[in-house]
Amino acid sequence: MSLTIARHCVPSDLQTGLSPLQTALLNHPARVRIADAPTGAGKSYAFQRALLDNGERVLFVVPTRRLAQNLARCLSEGLEAAGWEEKKRRAKIVLWNSDATKSLQDEGIKEIGARRIRQIYELDTTRRGGEMIITVPEVVSNLLLRYQSKPGQSDAGIFDFLTCFDHLVFDEFHTITARGFGLAVVFAKLAAEYSGARTKVSFLSATPLNIQPVLAALQVPSEQIVVLQEEVGSAGRAIHGDVTLQLEESESLLAVLKKYQAVIQEEIDQQRQVVVIYNELRDLQLQVPQLEQWVKRIGVLPQECLLINSIDDSRPEVKAPGEFTVGRRQPPERFKLLIATSSVEIGVTFNARVLLMEPGFEPLNFLQRYGRAARGDFPGLVVVRWDKGLVEKQPWLRQLIAWVAAQEGQTTQIQALTTMLSQQVMSAFNSPVADQPKYFGELPSRAAATAGLYWYVLSKHHTNKGYREAHLREYAPKQTKKMAVLLGMVRKMMASPRFARSAKQWCDRFEAEARVLRDIGRGIRVVNEAWGEVREVREVWLRRNTDILETGVWRMGEDGEEEVHYQGSWQSHLLDERRYVPNQMSVLFPHTQNTASLILNAEWVKEWCHQLRETKGPASMAWELFPESMAAAEELVRWTGLVVCDDNNTELDASSGVL
Repeated sequence: MSLTIARHCVPSDLQTGLSPLQTALLNHPARVRIADAPTGAGKSYAFQRALLDNGERVLFVVPTRRLAQNLARCLSEGLEAAGWEEKKRRAKIVLWNSDATKSLQDEGIKEIGARRIRQIYELDTTRRGGEMIITVPEVVSNLLLRYQSKPGQSDAGIFDFLTCFDHLVFDEFHTITARGFGLAVVFAKLAAEYSGARTKVSFLSATPLNIQPVLAALQVPSEQIVVLQEEVGSAGRAIHGDVTLQLEESESLLAVLKKYQAVIQEEIDQQRQVVVIYNELRDLQLQVPQLEQWVKRIGVLPQECLLINSIDDSRPEVKAPGEFTVGRRQPPERFKLLIATSSVEIGVTFNARVLLMEPGFEPLNFLQRYGRAARGDFPGLVVVRWDKGLVEKQPWLRQLIAWVAAQEGQTTQIQALTTMLSQQVMSAFNSPVADQPKYFGELPSRAAATAGLYWYVLSKHHTNKGYREAHLREYAPKQTKKMAVLLGMVRKMMASPRFARSAKQWCDRFEAEARVLRDIGRGIRVVNEAWGEVREVREVWLRRNTDILETGVWRMGEDGEEEVHYQGSWQSHLLDERRYVPNQMSVLFPHTQNTASLILNAEWVKEWCHQLRETKGPASMAWELFPESMAAAEELVRWTGLVVCDDNNTELDASSGVL
């Protein structure tokens, strides 16, 4: 079954070439902007014009290092077309992520942190024009919460960011989690209220979350917030041509590729890229050998295809005969075929008119994937695989199939697709459908609590003394004040020799939770020496999908980190059936040095609180001697949803690109 999503455009000013939304992002007086525009509408391009037209400085925060690299490349190409020579572009565009760190270290530069602190103030004053730093959120947070300043190093902090940049942009903000929202809130609230602030904070997404309730709860002035939407119509600058949306019921994505083999070959013959997107990392990994054989049959060398996913992005650059190319530094636009997971949903631009995909797990996944195809004024084809299993797990997919079936062979507008996909999500949090922007999720209320924790930890940081500390206290949301009271109450247990050590450890570790912006899970390095393969894989994924941890040999790597060495090919260790392996974590309590192992699921906050209230042992005495302190600890966990873990279980995967 299929229908056509009609060609659609955004208005374009004849003099500036900018759309109304792009113009507003540059010039609207509101200090906090929440921008909603379809993929391909040019949200990030507006800030390229900020450099070119206004000579402004921009800090552009993106969720993954692959997107950071993509954005830096596109920005450099745009500035080159505008007449900026290579030396100027290299001086005026800077990446802050782990790949950039490695490049600087290879050049012999050791003081990376000090270099980045200097770059807050300026990149290059010898050349005219604006400047842009492109980064992932963890790098900004690490600079704000760095553990110590070295002798002679500036004490630059949050207020320096606010006064040294004209724009601070959070791109793809729908990826921000509740615990990671604190970083964004600090900037948004201070930009709106601090009279010395120069920066304006912009949130960009094609599938926006409803963040206004959390901003209101944190007392960000509503008069300083503006919601911007791009108007889409049939006239102006085309962002997508007519795109055929084809739904295919099939047992596997590989079977769909074989069915559309002639279409794929035609695209490749025309020097156009084809993109394939899987739902499950496991399915992709299992099918790699078959995929490599299939591309050979259609006349494509495997090394001309790029694998994009968290496991393969963690590997060194590999381009071996007979094997797919991997490596996060590989530029996607150079390959004939991209085979990926959800890693490519997030803002990466491809030169593809044909996209074959699985639907994703949520409506926003679907729309983000759909928008990767047929950028510009070109026709396109998006083929979506589905089966009964997917439909049973995802009610919204059932709605989509019914919607397409009802319009079989017809042409409809992109707004109709967006409205249909957003309705189920909006009804879940009781937002009126007719009069509101089309949201694809809502931050939970605990985001305000975790933002309060982030502000509290930041206000205690050594870079915020004197007037800075006073300003942070003045503008602090009520959640920060409550956080200080509750943590102070728990720390009263430190007066007792029996509980002093455990209470201090728990409070210190609870505050350290502010530094973790995203829960990803502990990564384990797995090594095949014979094949020269190194991967960084989440432990729970390895346990569920492979036998490597049982059959491999644990060793200490040259850098002092543990790694597992295995024999044979990677695929030979993948299990035919996924095992049920609960994701367990060792958790801490404020009243005892003993830990408990809890399963990470929807009930784990409740289970932690249950164990805190055990009527026997240390808990009984703690509740008797320090009832207010124990109650404060329980309230902190219920309020924020943060359970302090003893495991190193909060590392980020290769796609995030943190230090």
